[in-house]
Amino acid sequence: MFSIVIPVFNEAESLQKLYEQIEKSTKLMKVPYEIIFVNDGSTDDSQSVIEDLARVHSNVNFITFRKNFGKSAALNAGFKHVKYDIVFTMDADLQDDPKEIPRFLQKLEEGYDLVTGWKKNRLDPKEKTIPSKIFNAMTSKMSGLKLNDYNCGFKCYKKEVLDEIEIYGELHRFVPFLAHKKGFKVAEIPVEHHRREYGKSKFGIERYARGFFDLLTVVFITNYISRPMHLLGGIGSLFFGFGSILFMYLFFGRWLMGESIGSSPMFAISIFCMAVGIQIFVVGLLAELVVYNREREDKAQYSIIKKQFETH
Repeated sequence: MFSIVIPVFNEAESLQKLYEQIEKSTKLMKVPYEIIFVNDGSTDDSQSVIEDLARVHSNVNFITFRKNFGKSAALNAGFKHVKYDIVFTMDADLQDDPKEIPRFLQKLEEGYDLVTGWKKNRLDPKEKTIPSKIFNAMTSKMSGLKLNDYNCGFKCYKKEVLDEIEIYGELHRFVPFLAHKKGFKVAEIPVEHHRREYGKSKFGIERYARGFFDLLTVVFITNYISRPMHLLGGIGSLFFGFGSILFMYLFFGRWLMGESIGSSPMFAISIFCMAVGIQIFVVGLLAELVVYNREREDKAQYSIIKKQFETH
């Protein structure tokens, strides 16, 4: 039994065929499943096609946004309404092949909590594949979780993973990294990739620039959210240390020798760096106070897999 969450943005031509592919691929499995289409503010006929599918097929449900809120918001909305303990995500453009579903489930049965696809033979133009390879290499290096394809939307989760991870902005591509940091087991499998049949891609080269800033966000919230002083204190110390060294050089090397330093640009730079260092350090202390108060409210950053208490 599993749920499939499919974000939709102007993919009217592909939806009927996508449902038929899913139905064909899962027919031999003989297990109940549901499809949740999340219409993310489409301006074409996607909504009417989805409603027709839901009218004919009892396992099709849908959520409709008032406007386009983005893929992360669409996925988040779908995750909150799934009824089964295994959840798939896939794109609506027919580039993901539903026949891969049994392979995902097989990998999940090996003990993994999240299985993500890898478009090994990606059928996209080089202006998309080359930046994607650079982005994936950089993300793997900074995150500590080596994956070949962070951008693949074809994934399979145990619901407990989704219960512990909140995605927003454009953090959907980093769910494997966030799950890994929570202690969940993550695997990657090669999947077949098809050329887009209808319409055009909704993502341009600019998404990799946004992705870099999102990467910095997830690195911070996973590595430093409970100890912000470790990051801000280090940065503040670098600024303050550089300014102090420069000031001491000016003081002992010039001023004591009778040379005026008040009009020197280096003097202004040294004071500026020390002031910035102190400010960053103070921000780190304030952030630690925020973390302390949050911990007192029991908003824990850990993940529990099992617990037992003796009763008397």
